[in-house]
Amino acid sequence: MNYAEVNTTPVLLNVGAAHHEGDWNFQDVSSPFTRIHFIRSGTARMLRGAQTLTLRPGFLYLTPPFLRHSYENVGPLDLVYLHIYLDSGGDSGLFERLDLPTEVAAGPDVEAILSRLLALHPGRALTDFDPQRYDNEAAFARTLAGGVQDSWAVGMETEGLLRLLLARFLAEASERSAGPEDLRISAALRYIREHLSERISMDDLSGAASLSKDHFIRLFSREIGITPGRYINLRKIEAAQLRLLLHPGESVKSIAIGLGFDNLQYFNRLFARLTGESPGRYRQTQHA
Repeated sequence: MNYAEVNTTPVLLNVGAAHHEGDWNFQDVSSPFTRIHFIRSGTARMLRGAQTLTLRPGFLYLTPPFLRHSYENVGPLDLVYLHIYLDSGGDSGLFERLDLPTEVAAGPDVEAILSRLLALHPGRALTDFDPQRYDNEAAFARTLAGGVQDSWAVGMETEGLLRLLLARFLAEASERSAGPEDLRISAALRYIREHLSERISMDDLSGAASLSKDHFIRLFSREIGITPGRYINLRKIEAAQLRLLLHPGESVKSIAIGLGFDNLQYFNRLFARLTGESPGRYRQTQHA
């Protein structure tokens, strides 16, 4: 696989430096975005299913979206964190096509890259480190809006710096060799991505995965951490947010129809439930 085959654009959501004194302890974290941590000093542990990983100074750590994990910290810890939305533009994403390492050595230039990102985005630091406070749809909507509205110069530089960090992991990546169940879920995710503009039923998805409907729903929920229906809604509203911001002349009705919603009122209610405000209000506040 070559570079052109994975069409992924990184969008920065949050970046900040943090000092912890045994208080970085959070359970069952699962997010719609990718996380990168750089450990400056101290140590902590990350629990990912049956895997326990010790986080060490001088290393970068990558956590894919929707991967359920926990943090344990008992002493001083200094780190830099990044939350990144990887926009695949409808194509296969990094984590569907590649097995990426969890841990890579940072190298001498990583501190300079991170320092530049921190200088470019002083307002993107978290104000509360509890994922239950910031790891929700409304908070994700606000940070995603900020990420796509950077100036051309800042946006271009930020994307380049994020690509340099991601390249550390890509250098040690390999093409995925998924088992049968992973392949079935990958087929379902691919179907959602390719048919996001249409109405998607559980029959459609279970057929794409070659599973019975009940088995598919159980397997998808176990692998992804949320139900297929909720995942579809998140992806559709995420796409609607981007269109509202990037195409200010397009009507809310047109965006809803373009994402497979026949009922505009239902679309408006779903959008408000997941983002905290109506589509019209969201567009108005983000462009203010």
